[in-house]
Amino acid sequence: MPEQAISNKRMPLKLVICGMEHTGTTLVSDLFRQVPGIDAGFEGGVLLCDTPSAFRNLPPFSHNILKGWGITQDEFALCCDAPDHAEFYKRLKSFSRVLAPETQQVFDKTPRYIAQLDDCLRRVDVPFVVTHKDPRAIVASDFKRAKVDDFDAWYRDYMRPKRRYMKTCYTQWLAARQNPRVVSVGLEDMAMNARATLERLFAHAGLKFHLSYAVMDKLRYANTRANFVSAAIAFEYMSKISASDQARIREDFAEMDAWYYE
Repeated sequence: MPEQAISNKRMPLKLVICGMEHTGTTLVSDLFRQVPGIDAGFEGGVLLCDTPSAFRNLPPFSHNILKGWGITQDEFALCCDAPDHAEFYKRLKSFSRVLAPETQQVFDKTPRYIAQLDDCLRRVDVPFVVTHKDPRAIVASDFKRAKVDDFDAWYRDYMRPKRRYMKTCYTQWLAARQNPRVVSVGLEDMAMNARATLERLFAHAGLKFHLSYAVMDKLRYANTRANFVSAAIAFEYMSKISASDQARIREDFAEMDAWYYE
């Protein structure tokens, strides 16, 4: 049997990928998508709910999964009728029209899981990969997406709610770091120490990393900005915001100290 072969008898969910938005979750998902037999739609969200039935009423995830996984409203209803999360993923896999034909197992990439990581870990017994990056880079990414010119005005409205959300995610991340089912990866580590970092991620998921996976040829979504792990992307914030603004972010988001890459 080939090294990467996956038995149909196993649970269809192979792993869960989460992390704050724009910290590399799509990049990590594209890396795992290189493995023959493993694929996923865009995002899930069901693990935010105690039961699949409760997922019916969780917008926008309950709406986005239709297009993201290529299923109909009736098929989504059947998924939500599942008695547990494992069966939900089994049905989702069987209905999905976006998965590669050879798909035997799926993963669920949903950034928001990091904000409820403790609950999500209780709902499925699979490995979790949690991404993070330097808070200065997070702020710079958000500023870039805001498409405004005045950083000071934007930052005044942005900082406090973002800090509250980031603190929630960081607290959940800290609590889960010692869980053997969780591996944490910084975007900077993927850029600066790519091979060792990717080998660690794949081993955590019970897979062997092959060098060819690092140059991704199965990019499905525009969120991944390159088909390789790029240091230019990880440290782009250094050229996008001033040194004084970087220092201000460092002070305002000081609580998230373990996420800073110095």
